Amino acid sequence: MDESGNGNASQPLIVGAVELGEDADDIEKKIRDLHRDLSARRSLAGLPSFEKFRENGFHSSTDPLEVSGPFTELMRRIFFRAYMVTTNRTHFPNVAEPELIELMYVKLLSDLSIRHRREAELLCYIEQSEDMKSILGRLPDSVARQARKTAGQSVSLPRINATIVGKRDYMSTAIIDYVMAAVSRWLKADRTTSAESYFYRAFSEIEPSISMLYSFEDGRISSRKDPLH
Repeated sequence: MDESGNGNASQPLIVGAVELGEDADDIEKKIRDLHRDLSARRSLAGLPSFEKFRENGFHSSTDPLEVSGPFTELMRRIFFRAYMVTTNRTHFPNVAEPELIELMYVKLLSDLSIRHRREAELLCYIEQSEDMKSILGRLPDSVARQARKTAGQSVSLPRINATIVGKRDYMSTAIIDYVMAAVSRWLKADRTTSAESYFYRAFSEIEPSISMLYSFEDGRISSRKDPLH
C-alpha cells in the first residue's frame, strides 16, 4: 500500500493497494532480480536518477526510461489486482491532508477486509512515510468500525497486520506506485478516452488489473465489473 499526491495540491490524492496473493514471493523475487540486472548497467552509471534507483529501488516519478520501461514490461507479465481511493480534495475542504490520508486508508482497508472476511489475517505492507507512523496504530480499530458500518451488520473480519516498509525492504510496493502514477496522470487529463492521448493509453494498459478505482467525489470510476472499455 502507498499514497500518491500528498503535499501537492495540484495532484489528485490517491491511496492504493496491490493484492498479490499466493504469487507474492515469486513476484518479489522477479522485481529484485530485475533491480539487480538493471543496476549493473554501466552505461547509466553516474546518472543521478539511476544512482537513486540503485540505492532506493523503483520509483515512477524518478526512474529513467531505461528503468521504467523494463519495470512496466514486467508488470504486464505478472498477475495483480489494484484497489484505489482518490479525491480531488473538494469533498473535504477543511480536512488536513494527514487526516484525509488516514480516512482513505480506513476506507480502502475496510473494503478489503469485507472482501477477505473469510481470511484470518490481512497482511499489509505500507510504504514508509512520516504520516504513517502516527496512523498505523489506529488502523486496526478504525478499519473494523468502518467495515462493520459498511456491511450494516456484525461480520467476522480478518486481523489487520500492517507493517511499514522501505522501498528496498519490499520492492513489490513499486507496483502500486507505478499504477497510481498512471491513474494520477489520467485523472489530471480529465479522464480522457481518446486513443491519441498517451495518458489514456497508459491507463488502458493497467486498467485490466484495477479491481476498484473509487472517488470520494464521483463514486466508482472503474472496476473489473464495470471497466471503461
